[in-house]
Amino acid sequence: MIGLREADGVKADEANAWLIKLQRIEARSQAYPQEVFNNIFHIIGIDMLRTLYFEMPSDKAIGVDRVSKNDYGLNLDENLTLLVTRIKRGTYKPKPARLVEIPKEDGSTRPLAISCFEDKLVQEAVNKILNKIYEPLFLDSSYGFRPNRSPHLALQRLSEESFKLKEGAIVEIDLRKCFNMIPHDHLHTFLEEKISDRRFLRLVNALVKTPVHTKEGLLPSDLGCPQGSIISPILANVYLHHVIDKWFEAINVSHLKGQGKAIRFADDAVFVFHSKTEAEKFAKALPKRLAKYGLELNEAKSGILPAGSFLIQKMIHSGVKPPTFKFLGFVCYWGLSKSGKFYRLKFKSRSDRLQKKINGLKKHLKENRNTPDTGKFLDNIKRVVVGWMNYHSISDNIHQVRLFDNLTRRCLFKWFKRRSQRSKMTFEKLSKTLNERRYPVCKIRVQMYPTPASK
Repeated sequence: MIGLREADGVKADEANAWLIKLQRIEARSQAYPQEVFNNIFHIIGIDMLRTLYFEMPSDKAIGVDRVSKNDYGLNLDENLTLLVTRIKRGTYKPKPARLVEIPKEDGSTRPLAISCFEDKLVQEAVNKILNKIYEPLFLDSSYGFRPNRSPHLALQRLSEESFKLKEGAIVEIDLRKCFNMIPHDHLHTFLEEKISDRRFLRLVNALVKTPVHTKEGLLPSDLGCPQGSIISPILANVYLHHVIDKWFEAINVSHLKGQGKAIRFADDAVFVFHSKTEAEKFAKALPKRLAKYGLELNEAKSGILPAGSFLIQKMIHSGVKPPTFKFLGFVCYWGLSKSGKFYRLKFKSRSDRLQKKINGLKKHLKENRNTPDTGKFLDNIKRVVVGWMNYHSISDNIHQVRLFDNLTRRCLFKWFKRRSQRSKMTFEKLSKTLNERRYPVCKIRVQMYPTPASK
């Protein structure tokens, strides 16, 4: 029995060898920021892909081959063996992605690429390796698609930095179709600065250039990293790390007296300056920098805004309403502090998105009016409400959270009433029913108040 246990331990160590290698890559990247990695392709093997298979969710949309995770798992070892063989021989080619157009608030659409399950496995393997290399290198100003760096932390940072301003300015920027505009040649050049393993780079290039199925037919991917792809977030972060983050860090020291602060969440970013002059210098240089690397500003969603407690107070006393801006699903506006002695930046849920969420709930309730299992149905609704409240229940936003809570309860009340002509449902009974199912209550979950040290 001892021999068997030792053998099992050896097998377990061999199966987890790829994890140990990833940990070493991360440690090396952190200890030696100038390190160039030249032997990482071999990490992608059967053990790694098998582990990733079981970590992959089962409820995601399927690709053009109509193969789900469960279908792929029926012959898992055989499928993985063939896949690894193709990857090692350099004959692996991703299947075309299925393109879905997702509506946006402004009436336009966002193209979403849905890959086949096998290609998602390869993407996840590449994503793991790239994250271990680059995560130690990314700057503190970057928050999107990174571990332990949530949107709430980005908002807290914006609150703290704006709290220090007296008569400053905030530059908000929005990149036009950023993910779809990234030039592959520039991206490849940036990757080569940290990775010299040609086989790994060829694999990344194959995934980036995956063709897509559209209504017009099969289209090649010669530009951008399609949203929806597992590797798109890390590749976009690598690109913007070079194009914006590192560049801003350099010019902040050389041209802006070192007082400018950047907060970037994926392709959405704001920059905080202690003077309007600094903000104007930056705003003038930014479009040229972006154009050099194939990106452009969405002028309608970008601009220079006044900021700082003294400046905002002067504007209000002069009868001028301070402008607002949008960031991470919130409207950012200036309002009086609790003490009423100064103005600070506050956050409020966007009304258009709140209404869109309520409209979606109404539609869902209407389509499921005759659902037999009421308890299970309410649990599904509760998950949606919990998700919204967990994100939006921040300081100064309690009124919007209460409005959302009230509207969802009214929708549920109407749903119960319309299920039966003899329904005796009342708001009191509904509240009792929801309380029994531990329906979320309105309360602040994330504090945005700047600490005294921030001042």
